[in-house]
Amino acid sequence: MAPDDDDISPPVDSRPRWNYDVFLSFRGADTRSGFTGHLYSALLRDGIHTFLDDKEMETGGEVGPECLRGIEESRFSLVVLSKGYASSTWCLEELAHILKCRRERGHCVWPVFYNVDPSDVEECRGSFGEAFAKHEADFKSEMEKGKKKIGNVSLGGLISIFWPSRNEANNIEHLVREISKRLDRKVLSVARNPVGVRSRAQPVLSFLDRDSAGVRILGLYGMGGVGKTTVAKEVYNSVFNNFEGSCFLANVKEQLMVKGIPHLQRLLLSEIMKRKYEKFNNSDHGLSIVRDRLCHKKLLLVLDDVDEMDQVKKVIGNLDWLSPGSRVIITTRTKNLLLPSELFWQFEVQELNERDSLQLLSLHAFDSRDPPENYADSATRLLRYTGGVPLALEVLGCSLQGETVDIWNSRMEKLKLMANEAIQPVLKTSFDSLDDTEKFIFLDIACFFVGYDKDYVMSILEGCGFFPTDGINTLMRRSLVKVSYDNKLWMHDLLRGMGRELVRQESPVDPGERSRLWHHEDVTDVLTSKTVCIRSTSNFSFDFCTKTRNMFE
Repeated sequence: MAPDDDDISPPVDSRPRWNYDVFLSFRGADTRSGFTGHLYSALLRDGIHTFLDDKEMETGGEVGPECLRGIEESRFSLVVLSKGYASSTWCLEELAHILKCRRERGHCVWPVFYNVDPSDVEECRGSFGEAFAKHEADFKSEMEKGKKKIGNVSLGGLISIFWPSRNEANNIEHLVREISKRLDRKVLSVARNPVGVRSRAQPVLSFLDRDSAGVRILGLYGMGGVGKTTVAKEVYNSVFNNFEGSCFLANVKEQLMVKGIPHLQRLLLSEIMKRKYEKFNNSDHGLSIVRDRLCHKKLLLVLDDVDEMDQVKKVIGNLDWLSPGSRVIITTRTKNLLLPSELFWQFEVQELNERDSLQLLSLHAFDSRDPPENYADSATRLLRYTGGVPLALEVLGCSLQGETVDIWNSRMEKLKLMANEAIQPVLKTSFDSLDDTEKFIFLDIACFFVGYDKDYVMSILEGCGFFPTDGINTLMRRSLVKVSYDNKLWMHDLLRGMGRELVRQESPVDPGERSRLWHHEDVTDVLTSKTVCIRSTSNFSFDFCTKTRNMFE
């Protein structure tokens, strides 16, 4: 019988700090050298910190304080109800304290019926009835309470296991898997206001659910700030309990550069195996351990912020070792990082629609799903600027919280000339990954060519020696530029603003010192004052400005 969530974990506000994951209660004479011993070893192998009560007095005696603390400091108790369990006063005292902790502290109790019928336990028949009959003469006043406790724990049971009717090894594996699943309820923080997240995650969930027996590898791509990581976290939280192991590796590209390949390999192994791994001799050694330890598990792996498939292979190697049913999600700004096939699939994370954009902006700016009526026009203008990018909506909404309408309007005028400092670094990451020629092409498109015919622009860039066929293809793969149905170059307003801001920062005060000019006021000012020291990175930009200057002369 599967448990309800309320039966699994105590309330968050009252949850103590656990020193153990599981407390094992059992009668040593029945199961210590067999089932319980094997179960304890399996729990340890899976990284589950277990308190083993190995000091039971077979002939009686009081439960020691160390054992009682072990119960109180454990998140769960596994009670192995064997035929002789009730004959031990030590076991009954343990059980009494376990149930007291369940009642007072939200302690979770999982009974395992080892070669006994649950109805015999509940109704105190068979060996349980005989055990209570033997105790009755000395402990008559306590017997009814003991019977009720035994019955209550069985009625609230999670797992019923019978021997020898089922394979013992399979039952232990099943039990450890169920415990691991409940212990590993580490839900990732998705977003303060997750507007539109579930709807954008739904196509991904549908894909992952296809042909559950096969392996599926999915790439989530899109421009910086559009919410790839947020969608991946939502998907991860929705399905990770369906796998034997799961891991979300954040900022893969950055961690590879800063901490190296073995560090990420150890993170992966530690998260899935629930144990700490020492340093490897090298990354090749790490890869062999990853494959050997994980190849038999049905896994959910998320590798966040990858821009080359080689980065994936450095951490986990080729993906042909994955066990059937496994799923791998890769977030990237690079389109076609994974070539679509039966095994691989890619999904572009789209910007939020207008309704969700307005709601997200309002929640961050006004703590309400709709803006006040007198802010409606200003909010609409800001929506046009952000273009449905959640990062921009969140940053600008928070920065304008509590400000007047005049401040909102003034901020919009400022954003026309210079990009927001908090958004700029996230967008610039994609620009920094380009080579010099690709950067020149990007800046020329941002400053001059958005909305122009692609073939016309390529002819100009070809004359400048910029290899535009390769360059524009790279910009498209990096989600920096798109080509519309009518062959026009298109760039998100935030990306165009980022590119123009990079040029403005070349000389914030003197436009004549910049490599490109696009505002007619700047062009007029520079050329009428006969400032000729225009340092262009593009022959086209220089020729354009020179011809314009000659017109004024």
